[in-house]
Amino acid sequence: MEHVILIGMMGSGKTTIGRIISRVTSRNFIDTDHLIEKKTGMSISDIINIKGEAYFRIVEKDVIMSLEPEAPSVISTGGGAVMDDDIFSFLKKAGKTVYLKASPDVLYRRTTNAEVRPLLMHGDRLEIIQRLLGKREPRYLESDIVIESGNRSPADIAEDIIKRLHL
Repeated sequence: MEHVILIGMMGSGKTTIGRIISRVTSRNFIDTDHLIEKKTGMSISDIINIKGEAYFRIVEKDVIMSLEPEAPSVISTGGGAVMDDDIFSFLKKAGKTVYLKASPDVLYRRTTNAEVRPLLMHGDRLEIIQRLLGKREPRYLESDIVIESGNRSPADIAEDIIKRLHL
């Protein structure tokens, strides 16, 4: 069986829903942001604030492209990771991509902790979310499955994904 790869904007529920799917299906859960933090010894915020987003994207690509889970896993990616063509192609070959779709208003409500979301720290948070979503959503929509994650519970969304992928 293939991996389940959750993609979408920050605040869409990738980590929360990924952990539920992992627990229910007895699959490993892999959070690529956590792997980046482990590799660098720095938080994502510190990496971006100190070394810059370009450096972060290099490390992110290295971490994702070197993923070789032995067993089918649930993988949560950073919101911008799939904008890299190599990463997106790699992930599409590795498993089923699931876009957790949420409106800018929902994402805004869910990302109040902007200090741990460095891309949202400088400027109007809703405007930044709208701009990022506008750039990223065409790629997100290339996913194998699109799931509306806005006004549903994480458990309900996880159950929907499990059913649709026959896990």
